[in-house]
Amino acid sequence: MNLPVVVDITIGLVFIYLILSLIASEIQELIATFLQWRAKHLKYSIELLLAGGSETEKSEFEKAQELVQELYQDPLINTLNQQAKGKVEYLLRENAKNSDKKTKKALGNKQSAPSYLPSETFASSLLNALKIPQLITYVKHPSDELKTNLYMILASYKELKTGINDPNSESYKKIKQVYGDIDQKFIDFVNNDLPDCVPNNLITSLGIIGQRSRIKIDDLTEEANQFKNEVETWFDRSMDRASGVYKRNAKGVAILIGILVAVLTNTDTLHLVKRLSQDSVIRSAITQRANQKEDFLTNRDTRREIEQVLGDASVPIGWQNINQQFERLDPKYPNSVYISIWQGFKLICGWILSGLAVAMGAPFWFDILNKLINVRNAGPKPVTYTKDQPSQK
Repeated sequence: MNLPVVVDITIGLVFIYLILSLIASEIQELIATFLQWRAKHLKYSIELLLAGGSETEKSEFEKAQELVQELYQDPLINTLNQQAKGKVEYLLRENAKNSDKKTKKALGNKQSAPSYLPSETFASSLLNALKIPQLITYVKHPSDELKTNLYMILASYKELKTGINDPNSESYKKIKQVYGDIDQKFIDFVNNDLPDCVPNNLITSLGIIGQRSRIKIDDLTEEANQFKNEVETWFDRSMDRASGVYKRNAKGVAILIGILVAVLTNTDTLHLVKRLSQDSVIRSAITQRANQKEDFLTNRDTRREIEQVLGDASVPIGWQNINQQFERLDPKYPNSVYISIWQGFKLICGWILSGLAVAMGAPFWFDILNKLINVRNAGPKPVTYTKDQPSQK
């Protein structure tokens, strides 16, 4: 087997994987859209961030859930949510929501939730939910002896609800140091407006961020702006890790879908290699189609093209090939049972190999196909010049 034949066989395999990857990607995208995987994962990741991690206590996580539910009612975040409008889409999403308790709990009364949240929107909504900007307005004017900073505000935050109503407590004295003379207006604000469902770990994390802001800026007003920027950075870093978790989970789903597509289309990699190496006509037909990949991918009727390619007799996939994959043997033939078992084992292995290949994704196979075709054609096609575009020397 010479090198051009090997290249053609590889091109044929890659082209088939590319077609099936497009189908698998479309299936996975539809499932992710209707089951709201991205929206649920984003909300759960924010809950973990506010609760202080996955190992936090259940009570703290429940507080974080309540706070996130309040955050999602903020107009800045609520405007990012696009509800399903079409009747079919509405019914499918409503059915998916009602059939999954986690989805119903995550979305509440709504059909969908944002699948992406800008860091500045999160920071603004969180600080507004905690009433940090309003608390800053009640702070007494910083003096030379004691400059009030965000860390001091956050350190006394958890004691406000209990200490504000007990003038004889140590918490009240601590609050008075930060806010000066406590009037009835401030007492009413603390009792009525401050949220109850605030995880302790969240205040601890924000306190650390507040210390970092104080090191960089000494003025309270500028420190508040720097604090908001630090919260945005904190959110971005957390979402980067959450995105990595989502991608790993999505890859696992992609493998399952890839194997399912391979089984349903009877795409056996071992059989593909055998057919492509033995039949030059099939090899040539697939290679010719692969050379037209740009037209295939940019065509508006992509689904129709996929069906046409998969239904083409020159593509050695489908259940019509099952007789070639299983050689029917006479029961009296020596070791016929063992040979049949071996053929079945090879078929399953071929499906698994195809499924793993399909899970790599269409962009991966498209890039490889480009490189292989360039190798086969001994480099890229020369640029054609016209009168309006003279050649450059």
